[in-house]
Amino acid sequence: MSESYETFLREQGGEDACYDFFLRCRWPDGYRCPACDHRAAYTISTRRMPLFECTRCHYQASVTSGTILEGTRTPLSKWLFAMQRIIDPSAGINAVQLAELVHVTYKTAYAMLDKIRQCLSSTESDKLAGRIEAGLAIYGRDNLSSFELTDTQQPLAVGMSYDESDRPARFALMEIPREYMLSGTITPLGCDLFKDRHFASDPYSQENIIYRSRYLTKRHCKNLATIFKAGFKRLNDTYHGVHPRHLFKYLAEFTFRWNTLQQGSNKLLRIAQACACLSPSHAS
Repeated sequence: MSESYETFLREQGGEDACYDFFLRCRWPDGYRCPACDHRAAYTISTRRMPLFECTRCHYQASVTSGTILEGTRTPLSKWLFAMQRIIDPSAGINAVQLAELVHVTYKTAYAMLDKIRQCLSSTESDKLAGRIEAGLAIYGRDNLSSFELTDTQQPLAVGMSYDESDRPARFALMEIPREYMLSGTITPLGCDLFKDRHFASDPYSQENIIYRSRYLTKRHCKNLATIFKAGFKRLNDTYHGVHPRHLFKYLAEFTFRWNTLQQGSNKLLRIAQACACLSPSHAS
């Protein structure tokens, strides 16, 4: 991982190379018109960022239009650097650190990281299948003296599937609404909700047990417990805690990073491809 933005920019080959990288992420098989799917376009190069005009319907699009980067005045190299630091397993980055490293204001750095996480939270992922460890985890300061949750604690359903060699393959989690909790345990309806959203529909996958209490989860799902505890620690160490209102975005970041690492693919490519897709506001 590049420790500095300047080193990262040099390794990537400069700003133009970063633009070409993001262009390939947006249209890996060559340009396609977002409006009519036509493959040919005129290039208008009088702007800071080239504009493509469809030769069929004349719809104009740039490499960032319709994505979370639309309208940005921040160089794409700085966005890619932020994505690289988010996806790296060894160290996270917060807005204060990013602002200092890429020489932008705190407000800009916060908006960049928030948009990337928002995009990751909207990214569809494969469901858990086969043998699955699953149960309850609690994000927030532990309250060992009571089975009841405090206002600062967030219950989560967590799960991890294993491949045919019995190695961890995919991770998933979901915030559990309070109405699906009872005295510190997930209700059967809460378990059904998690299975419906994150388990494959085949009978074998659906038959896996979801441990309804955090204590049973720690006892019976040791690999899973190790993973989510490490994820929670990174959140606290990097961001010094997360407000419950924004927690889902930070959890999406953790889940996307863990699953990408398990796949063994190019990490920067995967996160850039996710961010090059339509933004949540354009997806509808």
